[in-house]
Parts: sequence; C-alpha cells; structure tokens
Amino acid sequence: MCALTRSLTHGVDALRHASEHLDLGVADRAVQALLACSGRRYFTGIGKSGHAAARMASSLSSIGLAAHWVHGAEWSHGELGALGAGDLVFAVSHSGSTQELLWLADHLGARTGFLPVSLLSLTGDAASPLARRSHLALTSAVPPELEALGALPTSSLLAQHHVFNALLCECAARRELTAADVLRNHPGGAIGSSLRAAT
Repeated sequence: MCALTRSLTHGVDALRHASEHLDLGVADRAVQALLACSGRRYFTGIGKSGHAAARMASSLSSIGLAAHWVHGAEWSHGELGALGAGDLVFAVSHSGSTQELLWLADHLGARTGFLPVSLLSLTGDAASPLARRSHLALTSAVPPELEALGALPTSSLLAQHHVFNALLCECAARRELTAADVLRNHPGGAIGSSLRAAT
C-alpha cells in the first residue's frame, strides 16, 4: 500500500476509533460548559494542536459563541492577567504533557480561590498530566499503529478536529441556529453563497 492510500485508510480508521471511544457524558458536559460560559472562551495550544485550537475558536465564533485563541506560550508572558471570573480555557494537546499548558493549569489551580476559571482539555491520553489537571478532560486517542508517519501525530490531529466538530455541531443544535443565523455569522464562502441563492 502506498503512503497516500495508507494515510487515507488510517485517517478513516482514526476517526472511527475516536468516535467509538469518546466519552459522551464528558462531551455533553463540555458542550454545556461552552454554552453556559458567562465570561470569555479561550482556546490554546502549541504547534499543530495550537493550530487546531485556533480553528476551534474561529469555528465557535462562527456560530455566535465568541471565542479567542491564545498561543500556549503567551500565558506566562502576560496573557494570564486577561482572565476573569467565569472565563473558560479549552487547552488542546496531543500528548497532554505540553509544558506551557501544564504551567497554565498549575497557575489556574493556584488562582481559583479568587478567580474561578474553568479548564477543559482535549488530549490523546485521559491519564495525561493536562487531563488530570483539567475540570473536564476529553480524549481523542488514536492507536500508534494508525499514525501514518509513525511518531508524527497526523491521524491524531484529524481526531482532534473530528471531536471538536461534534462539539461544535451540538452547540449549534442546542442554540437552534437557523440558516439565517449561520449566514449572519459566516457571510462568505460556499455556505454564504448557497444560502444567498436559496433566499
């Protein structure tokens, strides 16, 4: 099997595995937390998981739930001071051991006495240090044999997006968004074109 077809096959298998092993109870609570957030929603990560976190913030904003992306290294350079009561931080890390995010989790834990901030995480390992430090920990675990490039987490990155897509769709469904609502928040691209043509 060539690398191209192996990657396609492993990607589909990784999504199936993530779907079958996602804790739906934790996912439901994560959706509730995203919808009920009385402060600001922050998404954060480093590297490829950081890019996934940025896309998550952008997508959530597209359905009218304002969200911001902060690079994981910026928390220790002043961004921690932006957090206020009722805020929610959603940290994305394949390994769940990214040092910058563990620093953030530890500092959030130390400040909860006077600054209640919820920490949600999406990792590849439910027993990871980040997952253990989180109020809610989602897992998008992918078996190592499904990583088409070995140690490089290609399929795991797909699984992160897959799990978040499910959360996003559930948030939109619970908000009972109409096509007009989506068009207001996302007026461009193929979605906007098809909605304008239909009206």
